[in-house]
Amino acid sequence: MSATAALAACGSHTQDSAAAAGPGFPVDVRGEQGTATVSRRPERLVSVGQYRDTDAAAALGVVPLLTPDLGKFLPGGLSPWLRARAGNHLPELYADAELPFERIAAARPDLILGTDRPSLARDYRTLSAIAPTISPAAGYNKDTWQVTTRRIGAALGRTAEAERLVTDVQNRITAAKKANPGFAGRTFTIGPVVADGTVTTISSAQDASALFLAQLGLVLSPKVTSLPQTSIPGRSQISPEQLDLLDADVLVLTYATPGSRTRLEAEPLFQRIPAVRRGAYVPLDMPTAIALAFPTALSVPYGLQECVPKIAAALAR
Repeated sequence: MSATAALAACGSHTQDSAAAAGPGFPVDVRGEQGTATVSRRPERLVSVGQYRDTDAAAALGVVPLLTPDLGKFLPGGLSPWLRARAGNHLPELYADAELPFERIAAARPDLILGTDRPSLARDYRTLSAIAPTISPAAGYNKDTWQVTTRRIGAALGRTAEAERLVTDVQNRITAAKKANPGFAGRTFTIGPVVADGTVTTISSAQDASALFLAQLGLVLSPKVTSLPQTSIPGRSQISPEQLDLLDADVLVLTYATPGSRTRLEAEPLFQRIPAVRRGAYVPLDMPTAIALAFPTALSVPYGLQECVPKIAAALAR
């Protein structure tokens, strides 16, 4: 998109914003890339972040008009929890390797959500010329889902709703923990198996998936916490000869492809893992894995629903 087009879009937005601001507006949302000044209650949103921006807005009742296509990870490009929340008002999708600035401007957004975009710094100026753009508070992948929900709630003029939503989701986590006292102190390992069959495990207790399970009372296995990490922080590669390191009270794995699961489960060394032998192995589908790895006010309830019964059954064996 040219600078002229971006400025034209900005001028259109400013003219529209001359309308009545509404109670609580204007509001400033400070972020890593700058302050987004929202002059009136937004009705037209565009998300340039991956999962968490769109989820937070939809959970608060405003589904973005445009959102990135996640078809590489999720069938149909959208998560099942977003589909359930959006109903007949699903957002349009776009391939986000390079942002479609002209399409974004043509949507005439009142607000652009970018807290969940790793390359936002590169595009922030252009996006901000189209509409106020929210960047992360602490940096990409550093804001908790609670922080993101509250910040987007403030921008939407729904601060009270955001606070109620955060409380409700946190209460669901607490209820799941109370309903499963047998989780307390039990060890787990969890990690993705990529398409070529390489096995990785989460080796940092600060990883989002590890934190998700830890808040239920589970403990990341000390067998993996001292392993050398790959180029992806908090993850360690497990060679075929080291598969026994995955053993824990419950072993959780996710698979990039059905073939990678078939190959690993056929490996004799995998079949000899004590957790596998006794049935304490839980394979999670990709949507559930994403719900744990990218927690939001929408995905956390989904993740609890999908994984807690499976883990409870595994620990009972």
